Amino acid sequence: MIDDFINKGIINSYKLITGKATYEEIVEKSEGPGGGTIFFLFPEDEPDNEDLDTMIDYFISTEEYEKCAVLTKLKK
Repeated sequence: MIDDFINKGIINSYKLITGKATYEEIVEKSEGPGGGTIFFLFPEDEPDNEDLDTMIDYFISTEEYEKCAVLTKLKK
């Protein structure tokens, strides 16, 4: 269950910071009590390099290298 929360949180944050979905779209598509919306980062926060590195490490572990490339481009 914890892995599912981590996955959802990182995916939702990825979609938000890359512009692939808006906050409203993510909330609308979420399931569970209270919408079940989970984020790795606060939606209004700008990710720093440490946040991006954590997300990149996660996507390396799930072998989603194209997402790693996108996040690497966002690093400052």
